[in-house]
Amino acid sequence: MNTRTLGVVLLACAAVVGAQLAAGLLFFGGAIVNYTVVEPRGEAPFGPRVLFDNMIDDVQGVPHAKPVTREELQAERGPVTAARKCTYSGPFTHDNLSVVLIHGPDTVKAPRVMPLQAALEQNLAVVHAAPLTIDNRANMPIFIQAGDIIKGGTQDRVLPYDYLVPIGRSQLPLSVFCVEAGRCGPRTGEISSSFQTSTEQLPGNKLHLAARVRHNQAEVWGGVQEVQQALARNVGASVQSPRSQTSLQLTLESDRLHEAIQSYVDQLGPRTVGAQEVIGIAVSVNGRLQSAEIYGSSGLFMELWPKLLRANAIAALAERQAAHGTAPTVDEVQRFVSGAEKGSQCRRTQTEGTVILQQESDRAVLFETCDPVQQNVVLHRSILAK
Repeated sequence: MNTRTLGVVLLACAAVVGAQLAAGLLFFGGAIVNYTVVEPRGEAPFGPRVLFDNMIDDVQGVPHAKPVTREELQAERGPVTAARKCTYSGPFTHDNLSVVLIHGPDTVKAPRVMPLQAALEQNLAVVHAAPLTIDNRANMPIFIQAGDIIKGGTQDRVLPYDYLVPIGRSQLPLSVFCVEAGRCGPRTGEISSSFQTSTEQLPGNKLHLAARVRHNQAEVWGGVQEVQQALARNVGASVQSPRSQTSLQLTLESDRLHEAIQSYVDQLGPRTVGAQEVIGIAVSVNGRLQSAEIYGSSGLFMELWPKLLRANAIAALAERQAAHGTAPTVDEVQRFVSGAEKGSQCRRTQTEGTVILQQESDRAVLFETCDPVQQNVVLHRSILAK
């Protein structure tokens, strides 16, 4: 290799590394701390990665989680429908996906909240890309659910925390993880300064644990790749978009994927029709409990049900096996939900408008999202099996 050729190669390598570092800067809105460069493993298409240690606690605007005792946590928690006061129906099963409906009284009466997807569709919220913040233009609080994916900006992102964005609040900082590696500019027809939609949720327990419990960007990227590969295997063709092959959001928009999960939606979607006081669901895939989502009102659950069902159907399709186990019984689901309330490791996190209480055991993690405006009434309980 002559000197001129070697110089061109070195310049190209420097450009690749520079682009990745620029993506990292854009990802965190300039709040860069404790980074290390990790080489890709196997045949991962993402190229060199910039990883950030302890990113959740270090990004500007994200509060530190504070350890608390169980007694302190229970004293701070407001009204909630405890597991022992709920009733359960099901399981309802299609293929390898089963759901149990959770019934109980509303604890949240007013004010209503608007899910992020609806707020963006009605132009009542603006999610800015740099720095990553949200404006609430609605006449009610906006509810962001952990696992919500936002599309656009310079990279598609996922929000690992629940948020209640107060009425009239502008530029509330949000913490995020990237679910699209390798892009650091706008896609054709999109605006890089903001995020336009939030139609999808993270599919699968593994991705939720990586983002919400372990706060590990490398695991999130790896989980996205695994989901894409598993879906391609079970659908029989690639579900990656030529516009951005690493984008989880574009994969979830695939027409081929829509067709593949339609039977799950058709069979399980109507199960809530006519059901009384449904405030949540517990989900199992291949006979193994994955999660439970319980809300402070049946109205909020019904607004979010289509998005939840779709995400769980995609997870089930990705994990479809030739043979799968029997769905857990109602008693097993009740023990799962009750057991999560007894986690001994407790933490408290607060942002403006939101308090999140967390309990963890060796089997599950329970997150409770409280509204400080209403005496910390619990708006959302999310349980992840470990």
